[in-house]
Amino acid sequence: MPVKKRNLTNPHLPQLEKALAQVYGWAPNETLRAALQAVVADKARRLLFDEMTYCRVAAQSPGELHSVAEEIALGETSFFREPEQFRALWRMVLPELIEKRAGTKRLRLWSAGCSTGEEPFSLAMILEDLLGEAPDWRIEILAVDLRSKALLHASQGRYHSLQLRNLDPALRDRFFHGSQAPDAPPGELDRRLRRNIRLRHANLYDPHLWQHLPGPFDVIVCSNVLTHMHYTAVQQTTARIQQALAPGGYLLVGSVEVGLVNQARLRPSQALPRGFFHRPE
Repeated sequence: MPVKKRNLTNPHLPQLEKALAQVYGWAPNETLRAALQAVVADKARRLLFDEMTYCRVAAQSPGELHSVAEEIALGETSFFREPEQFRALWRMVLPELIEKRAGTKRLRLWSAGCSTGEEPFSLAMILEDLLGEAPDWRIEILAVDLRSKALLHASQGRYHSLQLRNLDPALRDRFFHGSQAPDAPPGELDRRLRRNIRLRHANLYDPHLWQHLPGPFDVIVCSNVLTHMHYTAVQQTTARIQQALAPGGYLLVGSVEVGLVNQARLRPSQALPRGFFHRPE
């Protein structure tokens, strides 16, 4: 007779999952549930609560709910994470936008879900390469994330050699000081790349965020963020992105998220790698 598997999931997690879905737009799934179970167990132990009480308190307290979200928010990233997409940004998308914006000499980019900063700094490297000899251009890169710890890391601009392992050696030598050997101290990002980046704590599912954006944006990178959202959150977020994107601008999402973008003015680009959407002028 087969042995019945024991259910190790906290039966009180659904109320906390519901609160996270309402506030942050996250879709309940096995990955989230496993991470949530571990966070609840740890926090309940440290606060001397039983897990049922902690789930109830966290679901009803905005501050404690955010503390939970900080612990389980997924933030895996790297420099030039999807190389094919970033090559297209470098060789096609940004040169095209630079030509189109030559009259105003201004570009706005947004890294929506910037984690520890590798994504916006990758964008800054490309723009430094393309516009390094044109100091009269005004470049603005907004980088937002839910996690305060990740933003603190990004603000310091210091990365260990392991975090730079996939970065082209020529770019590493050009834009980083130190961190060449495996046991070297963290390498420091050239301050030129940080001067145009504005780091900001933000919840993409919060409508107030979208009311005070410094847009419109020429490029919005929202990669591997939508995949963690439930249907309503995806529809609202992509509709808001559509409004925040300048005519002629580009949205870049993860290659697995293409099917989640269904907005009339966001059209898949046939000339670019999978994940690019264009808003016609």
